[in-house]
Amino acid sequence: MKYKAIIFDCDGVLVDSESITMNVFIDLFKDYSIDITYEEAIQTLTGKAFDQIVSYIQEKYQVTLKNNFEAEFRKRTFQAFENDIQPIPGIKEVVEHLSLPFAVASNGPMNKMELNLKTTGLYSFFKGNMFSAYDLNAWKPDPKVFLTAAAHLNVAPEDSLVIEDSLSGIQAAKNGGFNVLAYCPHEDAEKFSSQGIDVFTSMKDLLVLIK
Repeated sequence: MKYKAIIFDCDGVLVDSESITMNVFIDLFKDYSIDITYEEAIQTLTGKAFDQIVSYIQEKYQVTLKNNFEAEFRKRTFQAFENDIQPIPGIKEVVEHLSLPFAVASNGPMNKMELNLKTTGLYSFFKGNMFSAYDLNAWKPDPKVFLTAAAHLNVAPEDSLVIEDSLSGIQAAKNGGFNVLAYCPHEDAEKFSSQGIDVFTSMKDLLVLIK
């Protein structure tokens, strides 16, 4: 094996939550007369922590989001997650067959991770090995959440592989001294490969890539 442990991002790597999240943001922004296309939301907001998204929107559109904005966002996304969230195709087979330790490290809050992993049937694989940037008060591209996961698994960063789908997550992995692969099943894989980042497009290929 090339590696001694794998650390997965959650949204977009384990669970297909990005489309749900972006559509909720788009709907909420309409209340402020902000019209963002789905493609623009994916390009500009994916991988950012919630507070980073709020700061970006307020600065770009010169608006002040209401105090209850996050509460409304969480309520709507959690309802949608319970109804519509799906696992990333092939990820269940991957974690069922992994022979090395693994964990999940997310920019999202722990209760969101738990809900999505339980709803998609993945929770039992990651229970006890789940790490949230919210608990550490340090969000990607800060590597702290990855470093905390690696320390828990008792593995050095250089012996670990991070699986990410966002540039901020990839930067966090690099900042921490980790090996990293970008999961990108869409047509925009060039945004990673053009920066010299190794990309794979199907989760079923991961078991081969780590040998």
